[in-house]
Amino acid sequence: MNDIISVIVPIYNVSVYLKKCISSILAQTYPYLQIILVDDGSTDQSSEICDFYQRQDHRIQVIHRKNGGLVSARKEGLQASTGKYICYVDGDDWLEADMIEQLIKSMMQTDADLVISNHFCDLENMVWKVQGRLKAGIYDAKDLIPMMLYTGEFYEFGIHQFVWGKLYRKEILWDIQMQVDDRITCGEDVAVTYPYILKAEHICILDYAGYHYLQRAGSMTSCYYIEAWMQSKILLKYLQRIFQSSVDAGTLMTQLNQYAKNLLLARQIHYFDTFVENKRLMPYGGIPEDARVVIYGAGKLGQSIYDYLMQETSIEVIYWVDKNYELYQKMHLKVHNPEKLRDLDDSTYDFLMIGINSQKTVNIVEGYLAEMSVRKEKIRWLSEDFIKEEHFILDKL
Repeated sequence: MNDIISVIVPIYNVSVYLKKCISSILAQTYPYLQIILVDDGSTDQSSEICDFYQRQDHRIQVIHRKNGGLVSARKEGLQASTGKYICYVDGDDWLEADMIEQLIKSMMQTDADLVISNHFCDLENMVWKVQGRLKAGIYDAKDLIPMMLYTGEFYEFGIHQFVWGKLYRKEILWDIQMQVDDRITCGEDVAVTYPYILKAEHICILDYAGYHYLQRAGSMTSCYYIEAWMQSKILLKYLQRIFQSSVDAGTLMTQLNQYAKNLLLARQIHYFDTFVENKRLMPYGGIPEDARVVIYGAGKLGQSIYDYLMQETSIEVIYWVDKNYELYQKMHLKVHNPEKLRDLDDSTYDFLMIGINSQKTVNIVEGYLAEMSVRKEKIRWLSEDFIKEEHFILDKL
C-alpha cells in the first residue's frame, strides 16, 4: 500500500489557520503523500507560510497564482498532481493524524471508487461530530443516486456535499473537476461530489471521523447576496445539464429541485417573494408586511431570514434567539437566549419563525417551544405545499 496520494489544499487568506492545517497533513501516519499548496493570490501571510513549509518537507509543492477562485485553484492543483488518489483539504481546516491512512486502507480493502468519512465541526470552543445519514458499508453507487442529494426528509442530504473528508480516484475525478464552471463561487463542492457519484461503481462509507471543519465567524454568510442569485443559477443550471444526461434523469431532477429550494432558502430567500405583494416569506405560507416576528435559529436559514427582514421588508423582528446564542454573539450577531421567550408576552409578536431547515431538528424545537407555552398557532415553519412542490424552482430558472 505505497500508492501516492495527492493532497490538494486551495489557500486564500487563511494565514491564521494555515500552520495547523499543513502541520496536520505532515503528521499523517500514511507517509506517501504529495502535498500541493495552491496559493490563490493571498494578500496576507499565507504565501510566506506555504514557502516556509515547502523548505521543511520535500513532499510539499507550492503553486503561487493570481486569484482565480476555488474552482480554478482545485483544477490547477489537480493538474500538478502525480498521485493515483486525490484528497482535498481546505486551508483553514485540519486532520486527525490517521485520517488519510483510514481512507486509503478502506479504498484498498473494498476496491471502492470513493471513500466517504464523517467529520467534526469546530466552532469556537465547541467540537461536535457530524454523522452521515447512511450507515457504514459498501454500496453500489446506483443505489445511492435516489437519495444522495435529498433523502425525502427536509432537509437531509443522503451524502454530504463536501469534497473534503473523501478519497477519490484521479482517473474518475479528472474529467469531473476539469469541466466545472470556473464562475461557480458557492456550491463548488456540489458540482464535484454528485457528478462523481454518477461515474462511480462502488462507494465505501466509513463509521469514522478524522476531518475537522472550522466554522469561522462570518463564513456562514460569505455566499449571501453578493451576486448570489446569479451564482446559484449558474450552479443549478450546471447540475441540471449533467443530471439530464443521466439514465436516472427523472430521479435526479426531483432531487435537484429539492436541493434548489434549500439552496435559495439559505442564500436568497427573497427570491420566493418576487411576484407577491403585501406578504413576505412565502415558503412559510406568507407573512403580512406589517407583522411582528420572533426568529428561532441562527444558522444559515435563520441568518438568511433575519437579514432579509431587516433589509428588505417592513416586518418587525422583536427577538432573534438560539440555544447557542453565546457563540453567535461572538460572531457579532444579535442573537439572544431563547429562555427570554418565557417572559415575553405573546401579544408583542404575531409569529415565531423557526429558521432551521432540518425537519428532524424542527420537531425538537417545537417540543421545546411548547414547554415554554408558545402557542402553536403562532409558530411557523416551511409550509407543506412548499416542501412537496416538485416544480417550484427549476421550471422558473
